[in-house]
Amino acid sequence: MTPVSAVPNRVASMKRKHLILALKIVVSAGLLYFVFRKIAPDWRRLAAEMASAFRYGWPSLVAALGVVGIVFVVGAWRWKMILLSHNVDIPLFQTVRLFLVGFFFGQFMPGGLAAGDIIRSYYISYCTVDKKTECVATVVVDRVVGSAGFLAIVVISLLLWRGHLETALMLVGIGLALVAVIALFFTRRFLNRLPFAGWVSQHLPYRQHLTRIYEAFRHYRRHKMRLGFCLGLSLFIQVLLVLAALLVGESVGIRATPLEYLIRIPLVGAISVLPISVGNIGLAEFGYAYFFLEAGDPESYRSVVGAFALMMRLLWVFVGVIGGIIWWAERGKLSGKSVGETEGPRASESPGDVQRSESQP
Repeated sequence: MTPVSAVPNRVASMKRKHLILALKIVVSAGLLYFVFRKIAPDWRRLAAEMASAFRYGWPSLVAALGVVGIVFVVGAWRWKMILLSHNVDIPLFQTVRLFLVGFFFGQFMPGGLAAGDIIRSYYISYCTVDKKTECVATVVVDRVVGSAGFLAIVVISLLLWRGHLETALMLVGIGLALVAVIALFFTRRFLNRLPFAGWVSQHLPYRQHLTRIYEAFRHYRRHKMRLGFCLGLSLFIQVLLVLAALLVGESVGIRATPLEYLIRIPLVGAISVLPISVGNIGLAEFGYAYFFLEAGDPESYRSVVGAFALMMRLLWVFVGVIGGIIWWAERGKLSGKSVGETEGPRASESPGDVQRSESQP
């Protein structure tokens, strides 16, 4: 039973969450209004540009959708490689479906990327009986490796963008510092030298679960080559995302070279990850307007850029809807089907076993 004293705290927490969500909605709506009021005030011309893209540029749009499909397959393969380091072998098709489902929740839930990762963690925790913690840890590691690849491509973009060498070097310094801190954190010799480290480890709440999580992360120290390969896959994904944007831009008539796309699209992504809007709505559109428009561009070209921003939004919404359909159609299969490990017999568990498991998320 929930203590009476905890009820006010829970109510206050819910109020804060609702307030934050309301503020994010206001920011998204305000940014959308500002962007399209400035770059494409003529909605008829904007609609005409989009209709022209669907009518004459559909081959490029289909190709962009195909590239995005490859992005999800490569991302699922990266996650599968991370899972294999724990001897958990999940079919690639299953990881692709979980990736799409996570993307759906990341697109349409207030939590953004975190919501998608929570959903992936929830479903992947049902994959084995005795490696729930390790499976959940792979979602975090996958996100870290993906973020490292994204940070690398942003640094490259800043290096190619004239006048931003200092910013690029600052990001490189921050990245190296984070790597050093993480490396030290997972070094037992360093932790044992910290004051009160032993006392803290003995008095932590949920000590057994936290210890398993810690050991799950330390496990990757023996798989440096595999993590390096996964980082390479992350960089490849970023290049594919640039290619998808280039194809969408060709469908509407954006005037930019492939090198300019390589510079601008990662920077748009850097703006989009700021947690101040719902599903980066408004932020991405602002980024496209900022990086693809210049002061002297005519109104006709501004409508082209506005159509480009909307087409990119529709592309990701379409992919998110596919993930939602998969989740709705296969809710039971996503969590009810157990998978085997590369070593030892295949494991399965019934719904009753799941409820009795102490590691249930």
